[in-house]
Amino acid sequence: MSQEAFILDLAKLVIAAAWADGELSNDEINALKDLLFNLEEVSGEDWAVLTMYMESPPSDAEAKELLERVLGGIRTSENKMLTLATLENLFRCDGTVTPEEQALLDQVEGDIANINTGLFSGFSRALKSAIGERNSSVESSLREHASDDYIRNTIYFDLERKQDASGTTVNKSESELRELCFAVGLLAHVANIDAEITSEEQEAIRSVIREDWGLSESEAHLLVEISCDRTTKGLDYHRLSNGYFECTTWEHRREFVKTLFRIANAAHKTSNDEIEGIRDMARSLKVSHKDFIAAKKTISNEDRSGL
Repeated sequence: MSQEAFILDLAKLVIAAAWADGELSNDEINALKDLLFNLEEVSGEDWAVLTMYMESPPSDAEAKELLERVLGGIRTSENKMLTLATLENLFRCDGTVTPEEQALLDQVEGDIANINTGLFSGFSRALKSAIGERNSSVESSLREHASDDYIRNTIYFDLERKQDASGTTVNKSESELRELCFAVGLLAHVANIDAEITSEEQEAIRSVIREDWGLSESEAHLLVEISCDRTTKGLDYHRLSNGYFECTTWEHRREFVKTLFRIANAAHKTSNDEIEGIRDMARSLKVSHKDFIAAKKTISNEDRSGL
């Protein structure tokens, strides 16, 4: 394991430890970011992965694997000192250390102190680590395999992680599901142009994906809940539109602009801001101005105030 990989695993372990009570408040996230940002050799790409770990608590398997990777990666006294200092800073970041936290810290410090960093011991662990990493490439419980989705198709990433917990599985092929997640993200983006997604707009999106995509009520509810939550937190609109463009035909995109207007008109008619927002989306989807105007005219002149 390289020093860069060790530091990244240590950072992920710190986040997993912060999730120990099942909650991570905004204050705790900010404290974690301050702490981890000072770790050397954490790239911008690594930071995106760490942010993914802050989004939801690790499974027991993930936490166990992270601990094993960090303990197995301690081969030098410098690694020991870095690990101990990072964990201690985590426990003390709120200014107080509870007896339970101190007991856990003492136990971890004891375990780390007993690790032999001698030459032969280091060689042995390096060999075992190489074998373990070869196996973990197939069997790993960690979520890195999904980091590209987390960045490029965040709604799909969330849906994959929440289907089991919700008891609802969307019965679509992977390619269909990826396209659908891009589409629902764009629909939610239109609904949020006025900084609020109303219950009428949510129902309109559910109706679209039930009718156009053949989803059940429970499937539509789960997907709209995820997309609206992500949109209000902030989604990368350019990645959404580019992702949808890449997996659809021109005919699909031309018809989809009409669907965008349907969502815009679901509550309080269609505003000028919504029209201009959809105009920008049509451009990014390479839909002609003529087809944009045709889609706009599917909304009555009265509902768009003659715009």
